[in-house]
Amino acid sequence: MCFSDDTLPDGFSVTKGNLISYVPYAMGRIKSLWGEDAEEFKPNRWLDENGIFRQESSFKFTAFQAGPRICLGKEFAYRQMKVFASVLLSAFSFKMADENKAVNYRTMLTLHIDGGLHLLASRRR
Repeated sequence: MCFSDDTLPDGFSVTKGNLISYVPYAMGRIKSLWGEDAEEFKPNRWLDENGIFRQESSFKFTAFQAGPRICLGKEFAYRQMKVFASVLLSAFSFKMADENKAVNYRTMLTLHIDGGLHLLASRRR
């Protein structure tokens, strides 16, 4: 809720008493922020031309909030994800159980994959 009249960084004016909210799901698919392929799963969009991870602004990638309200566990969550991914990917290869089945999202408070994401894991040799 706005406590006083203000102007947002994009020039939009808000007045005292206005309620402002945003939808991270939609923000992650805005073509003006992420490009024409915003709705495609492209992990390489997080890499620079040398294949090195490129940090995006917390105000653009809002999964952990930004500014003074940034998630205290953000760095821990990133570290857990990296350790978990490196252990799993070094020991197993993964593929879809049914490669012809479409993956559809079910929008809820958190984003779910409708019917789950069934994978087959096989040990790496």
